[in-house]
Amino acid sequence: SHFVHIPWPEPDYWRVLPEAIRRALHDGLLANDVVGFHTDHWRRNFLRSCADILGVDCDFEDGTAEYDDRRIHATSRPISVDAAEFDELAVSDLVRERELALVAVRPERLVLRVDRTDPSKNVVRGFRAFERFLTDHPEYHGRVGMLALLDPSRQEIPEYAEYLGAIQRAARAVNDRFQREGWTPIDLRIEDNFPLTVAAYKQYDVLLVNAIYDGLNLVAKEAPLVNERDGVLILSENAGAHEELGPWSLTVNPFDLEAQARAIEEAIQMSQEERHARIEAIREHVRSHDVAGWLDTQLEDLDQWSARATTDRHATGTWTS
Repeated sequence: SHFVHIPWPEPDYWRVLPEAIRRALHDGLLANDVVGFHTDHWRRNFLRSCADILGVDCDFEDGTAEYDDRRIHATSRPISVDAAEFDELAVSDLVRERELALVAVRPERLVLRVDRTDPSKNVVRGFRAFERFLTDHPEYHGRVGMLALLDPSRQEIPEYAEYLGAIQRAARAVNDRFQREGWTPIDLRIEDNFPLTVAAYKQYDVLLVNAIYDGLNLVAKEAPLVNERDGVLILSENAGAHEELGPWSLTVNPFDLEAQARAIEEAIQMSQEERHARIEAIREHVRSHDVAGWLDTQLEDLDQWSARATTDRHATGTWTS
C-alpha cells in the first residue's frame, strides 16, 4: 500500500513533465496493490491520469485500475488526528501558560490562522481579505484582530523565502493602514511554537483555512477539538478536509478576497446557537474518525483486496495481484 498525502492533479497538469517521467511516476505507483488518497476528488484525478497517461482501463465507480495483468485499488481515506492527545495538551501547564498570555492581549473577537509559510497556504490573500473586511466594517476596528502563527518552511528554496517576505509585507501594509494605540490588526508571529498554537486553538472565534490547494489540512481538524469559544471554521473548497467538514464550515474560494471577507463577517455575526452546533458536529466527526481509525482502514483495505485477489487467482488460474 502507498498513501499519497498531497493533492493529485488532473491529467493535463502532468504534461508539464516529459512523457518518460510522467509515465514512470504512474507506473511506479501502480506497482502497489492499494494507492490511498485523502479525498475522493484526488482519487478520481489519479485514476483519470492513469487512464490518460498510461491508457489504463479504470473503473471510476469501483476505484480500480487494470494494469500489467493486475488489479490496483485506489481508495479515499482522509487522515485524522489523535483527539486524546489534544485533550491532554489543552490542559497542560505549558499550554495554559501560553493561553494566559494570549488572553491578556486578545481582542474582543479573534481570527486565527495557523500555517506553514508555504505559498500554497495562501497567507497573503488571507491578510488581504482581512484588510477588505476592515475596510468594509469600520465598526469592528479595535474589536477584531487576526493572530497569524506561521512556521517558517523550506527557507532554503528561493521561492519560499520570497513568499515569507511577501507575508511580512502584506501584514505590515494592513497594520500601517489600520492600527491605532492599543490595537494591531494583524499579530504576525513567525516561529515554531506548538504550545502557543494549541493555546490559540482554544481561544479563536474564527479559524481561517484558505489554502489554494491542500491534500487535507489537519489544522481544520485539530483546532475545533480544543476550542472553548464555539469558533467558526472558514474553509477553502480546495482543501481536502472540505470533503468531510464542508457541511459545518463556511466555504470559500481561496482566490476570492471578497468572499473571504464576507465569510469573516458572517462568522463574527453568527448566532451562538449556530456556532455551537457547527463546532460540535466537527468535533463528533473528528473524534469518531481519528488517526487510529485511519490506520485501521489502510490495513483493512489490504486485507480486503488480498482476499479478493486470492479468489480471482483461484477462479482464473492467473496471478492478478
